Amino acid sequence: MFKDFRDYLDNLEKHGLLLRVTKEVDVRYEIAAGIRKISDNNGPALLFENIKGYPGWRAVGGLFATPRLMAFALETEEKEDKLLGRYLEFDQRRIESVLVPSGPVKEVILKGNDVDLTKLPISTYCEWDAGPYLTAGVEIGRHPTTGIQNASMIRRMLLGKDKTSLAAGTPHLREMIQVAEKQGQGLGVATVIGAHPALAIASQLNAPLGVDEMEIAGALRGKPFEVVKCETIDVQVPADAEIVIEGVTVPGESATDGPFGEYPGNYVTMHNWFVSPGEARHDVYLVKVTAITMRKGAIFQAMLTGMPTTENQILKKWAMAADAYRILNRLVPYPEDIHGVNLTAASGGYHLVVSIHKRAEATARNIIYTILVSGMPIGHVVVVDDDINSYDPAEVEWAVATRVRADRDVIILPPLAPEPGAAANLPTHMYKWGIDATAPLMKEPWLYKRAIPPGVSEVDYV
Repeated sequence: MFKDFRDYLDNLEKHGLLLRVTKEVDVRYEIAAGIRKISDNNGPALLFENIKGYPGWRAVGGLFATPRLMAFALETEEKEDKLLGRYLEFDQRRIESVLVPSGPVKEVILKGNDVDLTKLPISTYCEWDAGPYLTAGVEIGRHPTTGIQNASMIRRMLLGKDKTSLAAGTPHLREMIQVAEKQGQGLGVATVIGAHPALAIASQLNAPLGVDEMEIAGALRGKPFEVVKCETIDVQVPADAEIVIEGVTVPGESATDGPFGEYPGNYVTMHNWFVSPGEARHDVYLVKVTAITMRKGAIFQAMLTGMPTTENQILKKWAMAADAYRILNRLVPYPEDIHGVNLTAASGGYHLVVSIHKRAEATARNIIYTILVSGMPIGHVVVVDDDINSYDPAEVEWAVATRVRADRDVIILPPLAPEPGAAANLPTHMYKWGIDATAPLMKEPWLYKRAIPPGVSEVDYV
């Protein structure tokens, strides 16, 4: 596994998966446009070496923009089943981090009046976005009661030289902030930018509260993370990270956040928070930045979300699929009956396709109901037979077209209560449905089989 973030970038470049960009680029849209382009054409990650208005700074983007790049980070093959299998190898394992006195992230320490986020090359990504956002940072906080750390990735809007928003869309971080505020204090939160890729990958897993995702990241990389204490908050961060932004949530105060192009690929998650484009009504947590520490010559990281498929969807695709697999593994009688679990990246994580060996008529419907009420942010489930490749949209469409009777096989759940703080109209939180696209169990199962001539694989003349 890679030693650290810089070793990871070096390895990407050696394998033709990192392109150095010497042309001058602007943090307003242009870095994001480059990431969008390589997301669409399966290109390499990009290292921007000439950023307008930020002399001496470099920024990398698109590290998780394609399945090829994700497979490289996981050191596995670029195949759907291999990627899912890689997650299932490490998502239940832990390697405890090791505290060390210091590390490269302490080479530059800025506190007090020296803190100035506007000196970092923070990008503005999409047309309707309200301003620059930190998107690639892994947010690490420590639970005020248990002392256990939690890691997640959450957008943060730049509000000034020492202030940002914190959307806290993940329930664990939100609970930690609420516990701290009940104690009359803010929660210390560290934004880690440019860490070993295992940390970002592990942060997307649906680990229960009380599990430190950095320990899962240690299991993925096969060795413990070396961590150092932050300067101004009670949080431990990777000693070899490029940049760490330390801050504290401000109790009783909020910040206006957005608009921001979210993972569904549009602004629909903010529908209830805006009366017109650019007129924000969404209040989130306010963070007062207390320190910035970094390596000398630190490399910033940009990450694109928005219209699928790009980094945001790719980074969470197999993490969510692994979570769904664990749920299904407890439901079906035999684990080998699960032949494929595909969270479609193009749906922004809303749609799940499951391929099974069906032993009972009720199995497909049970899978649909179980996933839709599991609490996962999935709004649509399609179940197909094991002769259908769940990762091939053409095969799935054929199964839906030829094996579904709409009055019997389309399941629509009544509206469900949204998660706390979620936009009330968000499809995944209220409107859920599924399709049983499996063939009925019958005495003549061949009736639903594909009509293809034998021997196609043996034809060698074309």
